[in-house]
Amino acid sequence: MRLRLGDVLVSRGVLTGEQLSDALDRQRERTLEGNGRRIRLGALLIELGLADEQQIADALGQLLGREVVDAVSTPIDPELARRLPRVAAERSQVLPLGLGERGLRVLAADPTDVLALDDVRRHTGFQQLDVLIGTPTQLRALVTRVWSLVDGDMSAASTMAEPDEDDGESDDVVLDAPTVRLVDSLLAEAVRLRASDVHIEQQRSAVRVRYRIDGVLRDALALPRSVGRSLVARIKIVAGMDIAERRIPQDGRLRLTVDRVVLDARVSSLPSIHGEKIVVRLLQSESTIQHLPDLGLDEQQQADLTAALAAAQGLVLITGPTGSGKTSTLYAAIRQTITPARNVVTLEDPVEIELAGITQVAIDERSGMTFARGLRAVLRQDPDVVLVGEVRDLDTAELAMRAALTGHLVLTTLHTNDAASALPRLFDMGAPGFLVASALRLVAAQRLVRVVCPTCSEPYQPDESTLTALGLDEFELVEDGVAPMRGRGCRLCDQTGFVGRRGVFEVLVVTPELRRRLLERPTESEVFDVARGQGFTTMREHGLSLARQGVTTFEEVLRVTTG
Repeated sequence: MRLRLGDVLVSRGVLTGEQLSDALDRQRERTLEGNGRRIRLGALLIELGLADEQQIADALGQLLGREVVDAVSTPIDPELARRLPRVAAERSQVLPLGLGERGLRVLAADPTDVLALDDVRRHTGFQQLDVLIGTPTQLRALVTRVWSLVDGDMSAASTMAEPDEDDGESDDVVLDAPTVRLVDSLLAEAVRLRASDVHIEQQRSAVRVRYRIDGVLRDALALPRSVGRSLVARIKIVAGMDIAERRIPQDGRLRLTVDRVVLDARVSSLPSIHGEKIVVRLLQSESTIQHLPDLGLDEQQQADLTAALAAAQGLVLITGPTGSGKTSTLYAAIRQTITPARNVVTLEDPVEIELAGITQVAIDERSGMTFARGLRAVLRQDPDVVLVGEVRDLDTAELAMRAALTGHLVLTTLHTNDAASALPRLFDMGAPGFLVASALRLVAAQRLVRVVCPTCSEPYQPDESTLTALGLDEFELVEDGVAPMRGRGCRLCDQTGFVGRRGVFEVLVVTPELRRRLLERPTESEVFDVARGQGFTTMREHGLSLARQGVTTFEEVLRVTTG
């Protein structure tokens, strides 16, 4: 007897025999109601919540002897895929991927839909099809992505270096129209998806494209291995890099316009065993710089930071690891300080966002323009406010603190895990206790948590292991009658349950009591004890408050903060 989909699902333990029987009865009822139009069992089971898309796809693969693949990580030729009209691809949930050893590789949610496969044959001209199975959600996302690679209004420009005549690359490689369109559209899509970085990785069998969105890398597209070299060459051309040099890392910059918004981007290349990897960092524009109230500080934290920025002198430290949002906070703080009466100068490596009304200086250590040397020069320019991108050594630290003592407001960053550890870090660098105590006004530490998607959010109960790790019990989850929330996953959030990020902070104000203790070069725990006595709120406590309000999840707070 021939097996059917329902039988496979029962044998795999997805359904019971009784559930299958009920579903088949419901299928017959729906067929009668639809005047003979038969609803497919897999779609009905998903609708009833008895199985998910992946379970249906796996069962179809077993039943038909077809390969079930992850659509995002499967290489696709966008030009070939678009031979099938978009309306047909969306209606039938089928998409050509590219040529393989057994014919045209085709991804289908329902490989038994012969009409859909006939559409593929008619539009592509290929009669021999190698049909693979994917989930409907993956197919919809892939169709959207493939067509977004040609639909957008996007132009990319920089100091557009043209290829040298003897650079070893042919015009076909760097100026081929499909390659140009592909690069432009990949960057445009990244901007529209709010990505901060684009990763293009040449691997053994494919070129993997990933976007970092809300701090997490997501697979975007897998392209045929054959396009890798031309793709990398085109990006290097646009970024003003040397395409003939593939043995050493390079850096470049480009400027692109997406939906009439102009942005800058930094480009980095890295040689690997399968070819160069490219990372494009999409920089914010001046219009995207947030105001202090938008960063996510609580009321007291914002008041403390605002007071420090209004002072005539003192050192303000922003701390946290790479990717924690320090730059956004610094720019918001600088924006707060800009007035016609103040001379504001920044030292940055590199200058990420151009701000009107201030002087910005780029650090270039290869030419000898270091933070310390730049800061000495800036202090001769009659500044009121100085931003030093990062304190990396004792020389810069001492200069910044002495500037803070001589009538300047100095803002800078330091790589430490929390606010309390920033002070001992300055001591470890060799800074004298009296200098730290006299100059330092405030330390803010931060992380970024993802925000629950407003479209698909729903109440939930965190699992026991999460609560244990956070030191909570179920009676401590609700605040002001608001239940914990998480995103179920929808098209708006790309099935992640999150849209956007916000900061969680801890702000340590240097009070007279703490200033006295700093003269004794206290340890991290001693600084923390003094701060606690002043009502100091940790990042985890701030994050838990947001989780109780349904802004983020408890799991997200556990992921980004330490106890």
